[in-house]
Amino acid sequence: MSFTVCDKDLCVGCGACADECHCEAITLSRDEYGFLRPVIDGGKCAECLTCRGVCPANGSHKGGTIAVFAAYAKDKNVRKRSSSGGIFRLLADKILEDGGVVAAVGYDGDFRAVYKIAASGAKLDEMMGSKYTEALPNGIYSKVRDVLDSGKKVLFVGTPCRVAALKNLTGDRENLLTADFLCHGVPSGLLFEKFLGENFKKRDITNVSFRDKTHGWQEFSMRVDRSIGEPYVCSQYKDPYLRAFLGNKFLRESCYNCKFKQDGYVSDITLGDFWGISSFLPSMNDDKGTSAVVVRTKKGSEAFERIKDSVVYKETTEAVLGKANAALVSSSKKPDG
Repeated sequence: MSFTVCDKDLCVGCGACADECHCEAITLSRDEYGFLRPVIDGGKCAECLTCRGVCPANGSHKGGTIAVFAAYAKDKNVRKRSSSGGIFRLLADKILEDGGVVAAVGYDGDFRAVYKIAASGAKLDEMMGSKYTEALPNGIYSKVRDVLDSGKKVLFVGTPCRVAALKNLTGDRENLLTADFLCHGVPSGLLFEKFLGENFKKRDITNVSFRDKTHGWQEFSMRVDRSIGEPYVCSQYKDPYLRAFLGNKFLRESCYNCKFKQDGYVSDITLGDFWGISSFLPSMNDDKGTSAVVVRTKKGSEAFERIKDSVVYKETTEAVLGKANAALVSSSKKPDG
């Protein structure tokens, strides 16, 4: 069948097309490199073009910026368990206080990254921390839309492209708060599964952290906790998976030419690491994690105002943040060869 949702090299693997297909003609499957791709059943497809309409790879995106902050949670435990400054957890807790839910990435029983919905603080724990692997969407857009239709608040957290996918399906609802992050790019989920399978007994794994702070925020490590034996803790400079990821190897093709950099963000808030904070705002650096917070909309501004009493923060500029973390404005460069 010649019908396609979008150009293969632009596909972000978000799964919005499968969620929105009223004919149930689209499923997600991994390609030979382990990346998620839509597969169309020609016998079911009506070529109604609905899938193309919700695909974030099609069309253009335009966002704005209201304010930029360097910030971190006052709660030391929250900050310790977070990749950077713990701002996600504070935002999420406020949504739960309002009787809402949080849609973000956790793990399944095989430690594959997968979208889940949390309605309690205990379920938020596994959503904390970066997941440097492609997350299975798990029908998350339809699930979020159902919650929004019920009138409850939702905080959705994902890559910029997946936030765009959600908004294409649901519209910009008043009860929807979206947060994306300064994204380095998405490596194959199959690659991470292979890493775990070749180095550990999966049945013994109890937790995986891509950003363990045992040796500090800036010298972060891969950590795999096990029910038997000592945890595996390996520096980003020595761990083979982190070295490949940080070296831009094995990312989706679309990540090397991301459409959501600079003014392409459509979220309410963008979060990330404020690398280089010691050069730009040295008083905000104690090597325990400092977040970059880009407030993009009125809803984002109101959400940040609600947590300000729980954070240490200083306002800065988008230009400074762009120098500190290039992921704000630039795609990861594809390695030669």
